[in-house]
Amino acid sequence: MIFLIVAINLLITLLNIYIAIRIWQLRLLVARITSILNNYESYFRALLRIAPKIIYRGQNNIEQVRLRYQLWQWQMIKIKQLIWLLNQSYRIWRKI
Repeated sequence: MIFLIVAINLLITLLNIYIAIRIWQLRLLVARITSILNNYESYFRALLRIAPKIIYRGQNNIEQVRLRYQLWQWQMIKIKQLIWLLNQSYRIWRKI
């Protein structure tokens, strides 16, 4: 009878040790995940802190490109008009 009680106590002790080891491993895993998430949070905080400046710079660059494109279009219209005028002048000159 005593042997049975000792065996049951030993089994309960081994089960408790196994559960304690698993809880310890889970705690290490949670600590590792927490560290990774803290690193990501720091990275994204730094990234989002400078994001408005980057977006504003991009908007300015797009605006400058748009203005250059409009200027280029205006110049192309003037060149087309000049070519048309030269062509018409040449036609008139050939008729004379």
